[in-house]
Amino acid sequence: MSTLLKKPILILLILTLLPEINFGQQFFRISADFSIKEKIADGTSRLIVGKVYYDLSAEKIIYDISFPEPETWVLKDTTLYRFQSNELLGKSSSFVIPTSSFFHFTLSGQLANFGLRNSGYTIIDVAKKEDQILTTWEPEEEKVKSSLGKVIMSNLDKKLQAIAFYNPDNDLLSKQFYKNYTNVSGCEVPTEITQINYHEQGQNYQVTSYKNVIINEKGNEIIYDYKLPDL
Repeated sequence: MSTLLKKPILILLILTLLPEINFGQQFFRISADFSIKEKIADGTSRLIVGKVYYDLSAEKIIYDISFPEPETWVLKDTTLYRFQSNELLGKSSSFVIPTSSFFHFTLSGQLANFGLRNSGYTIIDVAKKEDQILTTWEPEEEKVKSSLGKVIMSNLDKKLQAIAFYNPDNDLLSKQFYKNYTNVSGCEVPTEITQINYHEQGQNYQVTSYKNVIINEKGNEIIYDYKLPDL
């Protein structure tokens, strides 16, 4: 290939890649006021109100809860730590992993595919329903298919609208709906997320609302990287 042809191709590749590189580096921190309304299958319900913080480098989700009583919850790896007045109340296992969370995907530009790209899943079907694009993913490795099922997501204007998770027997496990996107400092953030979990006892509903979203806040290092005890 001649040098004259190589240069335009190289420039085109750089221009194509730069937006993705810049986008990944642009957003690194998010905070917001939140409220969680949850209704359990047995008829009980609860409300949690507070403020949430997440920093890409710290990889901890911090919930500074004001209602029903003041507490601080810190999610790190697969563990949830509960604090009150900076004293550890206890810890427990958590299915929510910060690096696979809504906050992480929003900041890193992966929310549109929910981080499934380059995560061991592959696209097996793409369809259009009215204005929305429906994409079906499934695990690539055969040994993983015995424990993980397909995932179907719906996107509108390159924004995630809904996602559904199935088990290997094709039973629906959970659905999530993402609504009321707002642009904060160039970052598209859904401010209402509804999750429905299905199990033998019935369905659990959880609606999380966010407001006063801040992107790339400066300062507040102590809360964004909440110090955990050496256990």
